Formats: sequence, C-alpha cells, structure tokens
Amino acid sequence: MDLSKLNPPQREAVVTLEGPLLVLAGAGSGKTRVITHRIVHLLNERPGLIMARNILAVTFTNKAATEMKERLVHMAGPRAQGVLVCTFHAFGAEMLREDIHRLGWPKKFAIADMGDQLANIRRAMREHKIDDRSFDARKVLNLISKAKNSGKAPEPKPEGIGDDYDLITHMVYPDYQLSLKAQGSVDFDDLLLLPARLLREHPDLYEKYTKRFRYLLVDEFQDTNTAQLELLKLLAGRSRNVCAVGDDDQCIYSWRGAEVRNILDFDRLFPGGKEVRLEQNYRSVQTVLDAANAVIAKNPERKAKQMWTDRTGGTKVKVVTCPNDEEEARFVAHEIQKHMALGISADDIAVLYRTNGQSRPIEETLREKNIGYEVVGGSEFFDRREVKDVIAYFKVIVNKLDEISLLRIVNVPSRGIGDVTMERLNVHARGEGVTLWTVMKKATDYEDLPPGAGARVMDFVDLVERYRAAYEHGQLANVTRKLLEEIGFREATRAHATSATAADKKLKGVDGVLNSLENFEKREGPKASLPTYLNRLSLDTRQEEEEVPGANRRVTLMTVHASKGLEYRLVFFIGMEEDLMPHGGMQGEAQNLEEERRLCYVGITRAKEVLYLTRAATRVKRGKEVPRTPSRFLEDLPPEVIEVVELDAPRQGPPTTEEKNFFANLKERFKKPAIPGTPPGGTGPSGGAAR
Repeated sequence: MDLSKLNPPQREAVVTLEGPLLVLAGAGSGKTRVITHRIVHLLNERPGLIMARNILAVTFTNKAATEMKERLVHMAGPRAQGVLVCTFHAFGAEMLREDIHRLGWPKKFAIADMGDQLANIRRAMREHKIDDRSFDARKVLNLISKAKNSGKAPEPKPEGIGDDYDLITHMVYPDYQLSLKAQGSVDFDDLLLLPARLLREHPDLYEKYTKRFRYLLVDEFQDTNTAQLELLKLLAGRSRNVCAVGDDDQCIYSWRGAEVRNILDFDRLFPGGKEVRLEQNYRSVQTVLDAANAVIAKNPERKAKQMWTDRTGGTKVKVVTCPNDEEEARFVAHEIQKHMALGISADDIAVLYRTNGQSRPIEETLREKNIGYEVVGGSEFFDRREVKDVIAYFKVIVNKLDEISLLRIVNVPSRGIGDVTMERLNVHARGEGVTLWTVMKKATDYEDLPPGAGARVMDFVDLVERYRAAYEHGQLANVTRKLLEEIGFREATRAHATSATAADKKLKGVDGVLNSLENFEKREGPKASLPTYLNRLSLDTRQEEEEVPGANRRVTLMTVHASKGLEYRLVFFIGMEEDLMPHGGMQGEAQNLEEERRLCYVGITRAKEVLYLTRAATRVKRGKEVPRTPSRFLEDLPPEVIEVVELDAPRQGPPTTEEKNFFANLKERFKKPAIPGTPPGGTGPSGGAAR
C-alpha cells in the first residue's frame, strides 16, 4: 500500500501500531483515510501474526460502519472481510446474543424500543402511586438513560439540589430493570452495560475477547460516554492497543451522554501512549478556518490545534444583521437564488440553525420563491401506528413474555378481546404468580370472562403459536403477508383511515415493513431470522443518521447537531444571537458555554467555500418584537476575514439596475433546465418544496 499520498502526521498515525494512540483529527483532516490505511497497514505489516478477525473498529452509526467496511475491502481485498467494523451497541448486542444467559436472561432476548420502555416506566410509576399524567415518563426515562451512560444507578440528589424527578427516577429504576428482565428484554443502554458486566464477572469471556481483539480502533472518540469507555478499557486488556480518533473541539453531544473528558484525559486513561495531531484541512478555504479557529481558541480546556489549508483564495465570511427574522429569511432566500444562478447546485447549499423552531420563516420564504428544500429530521417511518402494530406482532411471536406488545395487538384488528377480558386475565396471572401468556393459554377455564371471550383468546393464542412455527422456516416476508391476510390487517387499516389518501399512506407503511424484511433476507441469506431482524431494527432505528441530505438536489435545512460530518459549498448559519447561539440552556439545565462554542465551530467548518453568519436585530416573542443581542462568538472573529453587512428595514420602491440585471440573468438560466425533466424555475425533479 502506498503511504506517500498521506501527509506526515497522517503517516505517523498509520505506522504507529503498538500501544495506545490518540489521533486528534480536526474538522476535514482526513480521519477516515487514516483509520482505513492503518487497518490495511496492520494486515500488511503483520501477516501471520495479525489476522483480520483480530481487529475491531468501532464507529457511531451503522451507515459509517458499512462505508468503512466497503473502503477496507476495496483497499485490501477479500481478506479485509474478517475485520469487525460495527457500532458499540451492535458489538454489545453480538456479545449478548452468545452469553446473555449467564446473567439470567433468556438466550433469545429482545431490544426494547422507546414505546416499550415508556410503558414499563409508566407501569412502575403507577406501582409507586405516582401520577403518570402529572410527571413525564419520557423525562424519567432520559434520567435513567443518563445514569446508565455514566455507569451508575440513578440516585436522588442532596436536598436543595435535585427535584421530584430525581427522586421518582431513583424509586422507579429497580422496577423498570426488573420488568425488562421479566420480559426477556434489554434497553439500548444495557447493550453497553451488560457486556461490560460479562467481561468483569466471567474471566473466561474476558480471556476470549481480549485474546481475539488485539487491535481496537474507535472513530469519533469524543462522542463516547462513560459506559462505552468502560467497555473499551476492558476489551483493551493487557496489550492496550487502542487507537482513538477524534476531535475534542467537535464534542457536541453531552445531552446524550458524550463525555469530553474521555478525549482530554486519554493519556491518563491509557498511560504511555502517543498523540498525533491532524491539522491540515482538506475541506474549507482559509477564511472559514480562520473564523473557526478564532471561535474555538477561547475554550479554556481543549487540545490546542490550529487548522490550516493549502487551498488558496476564498471570499470573506459575511456577517449579516437583518432587521427581523422575516427579513433574515428573505435575505437567505435571495442569496440562495443568486448563488444558484451563479452555478452552485441546490444540494450543495445548507441552512443551519441551533433549534428546529428557527426553520419556519426560512421554509415559508423558500416555498414562496419556489426553491426546493428538504428539512433533515421529522417523524420516523417506524413510529407510524400501523407499522408499530405489525412490529408488535413480530415481537409477540418471537417473545411471548413481551406483555407490552401483547396488550397492544391482542385486539388489533378487533377480534372481540376487550379491556375487561385482558384486565381479568392480568388479575389471574398476578394471583397465580405466572405470566399473562400462561393464563391466556387456558382462558376458557376462567368463568369471570365475558361470554365467548375465553374462546376468542384461545384462537389468538393458536394464531401466535402457528406463526411462531411458520417463521422458524424463513421466508419472513411471505409468512408476514399470510399473517396480515389471515387477520384482515389491510382491510381494518383501510376502514379506520379518515380518507382514501390517509388509507393509502397507512398501507404504504405496511408495504414498507414487507420491503424492509425482503431487503434483510437478501442481505442475510440463510441466517435471516425474525429475532435477528427485530434486534437489527432496534439498533438501526436508534443509531442511524438521517438519509443523506441533498440527494434530491434540494437546499438542506437542519440543526447544527445534524450537520456534523457533512460539508457544503455554501452555508448559511442563521440566528447568531445570544440565547440561540450560544443557546440559553435546555429544559431548565444550565447553559453549557464550552459545548455551545464547539457547536459554533462545527457549524462554521461545514462550509467549503462560502459562509454567511446571519442574525436578526429583533424577533417576535409572544406577539411582541424583542430586541436581540448579537452572539458573543461574533466578537471573536478576526476583522480581516469578515465582511460586515447591515441590512436596513424592508426596502420600498422599484428594484435597482443591479437587481434587474441579476433577475434577467436568473430568468435566462432557468429557461434551460439543468437536469432532464426539471420544470423551468424548478430546482430538481420535483420542482416544488419538500414538505
């Protein structure tokens, strides 16, 4: 493999094979290139000593893992197939699939989704006589997750510091864990905690895993939480061949557990290691990098880096003040039209903001001007009701202990098994100390059920048992079609829809599940099974990034958090004001100024060529115009790399000669569509705005 195309620090990171190594990879510095070259170099330099199966590379999304694996196979050929590239959670799920029974779970376990988790929380709250309408179960779940990510059980805070939620979380947590285990389930955070427990409590497993995975690589190390770090330290064993690649300046996920100290304290956590800094940027022009360097330099605790590029030229960063948020939106739309007329493609333009609520004026103005756009984020496919119903059938068929899914679908579609029947069966189950499924199997023995209900319950039990057997033989999509046909799922879905259009949308959701199953079977071949599908689904829907923005040649609108890892020729970073950027703090939490500064750095470094930082002088809040204070981060920008633009109040009167010429040029360009099939004035195959 030719290493001559790597710059000196990249090459040093690739050829350092033994002991702990921290690669500080600034924005756009080619970190993926370093990781893939390092893995191939390991295989080349130690043939016979190191096999592909001795290398574990951990990423943060399945998409990133797939892309890295493809690159490795392209570079090193079929021998790279044996390298395990996956997310922390997927690795944990694989470990548990083999050995979770050692911790008292059934061998075939399920990964609880958000709905299952919330149902368990609410049940536990009711057990403790806590009103689940007065207290938000989602907030309790977030606090449990936060505690698990930090490797501790939730504890009430000292008097005067904590609130009711801390106490409720502490009370509910043991019941929540118990109910998961009773259902043969684990939650997403358990995929990190339980594997660590296995390694700590079972020396043979510790020996097995540390012997096999002798070289560990972690991408996006700044995003790791305490639980992930603990698992990594255990896997590193005695050899401690850990290569961590990341950038403390891009640690922006503390709200979901990411711990910046993991990267700042790397040399203490893994003593005797080496540190390599990648500071050459291959993405942005120098003016953008100077602006980003100046903002991030003010953070007191960071690993000092100065990003630079050998790309010459580059326009100044435009710092724009608009009279209000409506004018800010008009300005952004006008500049987008101008740059598109000058040849920048719509899918190479992004509008970034701190909070989702900021997108509304931009969306309205882009629609008005017929500029196609897409908003990254929104409701997930697997959150749709009819899709969740189909998935709940799968869960019950795989795991009859999953009472949350069982209660969801026992009467979907309606089969005459009402709440009274299920409540009485629940009472019998508790009285006899057995599972709900056990009493359902002998429902006709109970005389307190409504007339005919026992027989209907037995029919449902028979249906589940028959399909449990049917799924054992594969053909997942075909068996599902038969199941849905037998229970009349499509007809019931159509009957409950408010219109023919709504019915079509719902049925498309059902077809989406079938397509998902078919694709899974194609990928997995004979290994495809319903339990594996469900666990993969839980991992994918929790870990995946959004679809690649810009795929439909539209302008991309998204939060700065969602933009991490992406790049655009033209970026508008809007709302550069105090309380927005930096944000004043979420849900009563204190402002995290260092993280907000890192977030600003991430937003700025998305721009390859042209960057606008815009703000509004006033915004309407509760019906009143409120003056806004410019973001403190704007004061950090070096005067020589910025151009300050102050917009007056909305302009009146006819357009200027310059504007007339611009729009005449724009019209001329729009007469000939850039893409075959694009309507005049459109920006892509659809022409209109994404909704």
